[in-house]
Amino acid sequence: MKAAIAAHLSSAVARLKTDEPLNEHTTFHIGGPARYYAEVDTAVQLESAIKLCYRYKLPLLVLGSGSNVLIGDHGFDGVVLRLAGSFTDFRFDGQYLHSGAGASLGMLVNRSAQEGLYGMEHLCGIPGTLGGAIRGNAGSREKWIGELVEELEVMTLAAKSEILPRSALEFSYRRFNGENMILTGAKLLLKKGLKNDILMNVGALMNRRTDTQPAGKWCAGSIFKNPPGDSAGRLIESCGLKGLTLGGAKISDIHANFIINTGSACSRDVRALIAIVHGKVKEKYGIQLELEIELIGE
Repeated sequence: MKAAIAAHLSSAVARLKTDEPLNEHTTFHIGGPARYYAEVDTAVQLESAIKLCYRYKLPLLVLGSGSNVLIGDHGFDGVVLRLAGSFTDFRFDGQYLHSGAGASLGMLVNRSAQEGLYGMEHLCGIPGTLGGAIRGNAGSREKWIGELVEELEVMTLAAKSEILPRSALEFSYRRFNGENMILTGAKLLLKKGLKNDILMNVGALMNRRTDTQPAGKWCAGSIFKNPPGDSAGRLIESCGLKGLTLGGAKISDIHANFIINTGSACSRDVRALIAIVHGKVKEKYGIQLELEIELIGE
């Protein structure tokens, strides 16, 4: 059966691998194998892949650049999809940015600045794709990408393409009301500015991230959401947990809301550190920290 499913998927998608190690596709460099790992270049291929998943009752996971996720050591027993090809295309139309969901967020930030358009600077240094950033409403404390979205292109789990206007979208802190759909593209409204000023701002914000976060390390980004009126990093650090290490996973010495893979971490190591942090912060402050990263599999 596995060979037959692989044959059907292979004919439907652009590229297919079986038993593909997902640690090679996440910024944490952690994760067991995907039964099927597929890349789709067009909406037709995506539609076909969704229909085959439904036909064979296969779980489906869309994975961008693999940031903000922790995949289990046993991997994913289904189809992992990556949006490539036309899903990475983008163009500017006046103050509007039209982009596929698979486009690199960093690329879009830089190109927008080069076009003399501002609004995306606060997203600099955040790894991932546009689709992942919108799904998690990425941003800073003051600004979120959801504020820029004018409309979204999506495909439902019934393989139906739709365009959602701004009025149909709901964004909140690190959340977006699109759980049961696949983001395929977006239209963002930016503002005209002075190119040099925007580039200087991007550079300053990037330097700030580099100074305050573990740049260049294997990690997934912030582990916990900030509770109202406080900082998850401050709470964790005040519990004396900076630098705590279990196996190959370590709470960053630079920012306590980051867990880094020192080279040999497995999902079990990271989950154990998360459990310790949960317990210590709850014991000291009575606050139940909420995860920002997504846990996938076991």
